[in-house]
Amino acid sequence: MHERSDVIVHTPRLILRRLCTSDAALIQPLADNWEVSKQTVNLPFPYGKQEARSFVDQALRAHEAGQEFVFAIIRRKDGMLMGLIGLVADVAPMETGYWLGQDYWGHGYASEALRAVLEYSRKTLCSRRLDAIVFEDNAASIRVLSKCGFICQERWEEDFACRGGVRAVLRYQWQAV
Repeated sequence: MHERSDVIVHTPRLILRRLCTSDAALIQPLADNWEVSKQTVNLPFPYGKQEARSFVDQALRAHEAGQEFVFAIIRRKDGMLMGLIGLVADVAPMETGYWLGQDYWGHGYASEALRAVLEYSRKTLCSRRLDAIVFEDNAASIRVLSKCGFICQERWEEDFACRGGVRAVLRYQWQAV
């Protein structure tokens, strides 16, 4: 089903593949959820069809330019798009970020996807370090990062008006062994 060149990796339960234009319709209902977007820095809320189309178009352009690599997280057993994971390559060290639709939380999918992206970044992009930025009150994402070998490096507070004001932010870092 997904044996095209857009697939970057298969895991036991997931397929990570490049975005395609038609993904906007699948991303929009997952992202249009305050519980999902409130723990991200850049995901607008509400998240309409136009926001989804604009995001996918921008992500495809950034991928072609080698600036960012955003991948759809697809569940192998039924082909469901569950969320997104990506790498920002035009910063040093590279950064990773991810989100899943709320229905997919608590099943280990984020950890599995992150491990796959770490391997991809190491083998394909020759990255030895990755950063991840997370809100301090996002315990689930902190658990994912910790399980995947990220270590907290820094804490600061920043004003995120669209996320309720001043929030504590943590920078986690992964280093290849």
